Amino acid sequence: MPQGQIISHTSIRGIAALLVVVYHLQFGAPFRFSWETATPFFTRGYLWVDLFFILSGFIISYSTGASEPGRNKYFKINYFYINRIARILPLHVVTLFLLLIVLGVENTLGRFTGIGGYNPDFASPLNIAAFFEQLFLLNAWGLTGVIAWNVPSWSISAEMVAYLVFPFLAVAVARWRRPSLALIALGALLFYLWVASTTGILDIVSRTALLRCLSGFGLGMILYAVRERIAAQDNRTLGAVQAVGATIALGTMIGGFNDVFAVAGFFLLVAATWPDRGWLATILKLKPLPWLGDISYSIYLNHFWVLAGWHFVIPRLLKVLGADPVVTRAIVIAGGIAAILVISHFTFQLIEKPARKALLSAYAARQARPLPTAG
Repeated sequence: MPQGQIISHTSIRGIAALLVVVYHLQFGAPFRFSWETATPFFTRGYLWVDLFFILSGFIISYSTGASEPGRNKYFKINYFYINRIARILPLHVVTLFLLLIVLGVENTLGRFTGIGGYNPDFASPLNIAAFFEQLFLLNAWGLTGVIAWNVPSWSISAEMVAYLVFPFLAVAVARWRRPSLALIALGALLFYLWVASTTGILDIVSRTALLRCLSGFGLGMILYAVRERIAAQDNRTLGAVQAVGATIALGTMIGGFNDVFAVAGFFLLVAATWPDRGWLATILKLKPLPWLGDISYSIYLNHFWVLAGWHFVIPRLLKVLGADPVVTRAIVIAGGIAAILVISHFTFQLIEKPARKALLSAYAARQARPLPTAG
């Protein structure tokens, strides 16, 4: 059963996507401002993906209601899969080929002009294999062992696995609620304990990245199962939990503590904001944050190819113009983010929405065709 939009979650997703952009803006920067380097906050930006996973588990459960006792019989698995594919695949394919074009142009210019950007392995068999691995969203499996191309799409690849298993998890939760939720919680707990006791770093983008995704997704499903108890709390209580969650998550990133603590903060944030009440929820409803959330998927998948082109052109141009490093860095950050937001607005309107509608309409039309009669 479709549910209404949770504005707080939409806005959180948008903020997190933008912070992932800022995280990638740290890579290879010859100069960074003091506010970028004063704490590990910006270099821990990969953790926002774990927030995405928890949100995804909650929202998928919320929008389908498939894990509700007595309601999963109305859940259409085929439609669910088509809906997920229509939601994520068109933009994934478009942005991957846009990146191919941008990097191809840079590589050609670098090779023949000597201005930089030349990669002799650009068209190597392994790199080509990695491209097709990513095209078919297998990159989180780490089959080629190459982390390349539109790197953020690893999480989309991992989420596809979560989507594949979700209907079965939902049926299990609906039929055997407590033991199923306990097993999901145990699986997530074991994964996070393993990370916490080994590296303490959740920056995992292949192979065990699947466990990273499924653990966060499972936490979201657990939150959905107890959502009514959370919604029964008054605004003051919700606000207090929001403050605690934000403090734990941000404190972990600023202080450089074990990454797993941030997941605990994200868990509390997703839980306490879902009723769309409390002080943080009030802030998250302010414009333009919901719009930022609407285009968050475009922001996430667009930013790599946009920044690839931006970083290739702008610093070189500013160097010719004699700009100092401070001005160059400011323009790289502000201009890059502005370009990503503008482009993402249009890809959301012109690619995401129309493609999803077209694919779902085609599926509905196919389902409505009468069966052939025996001659």
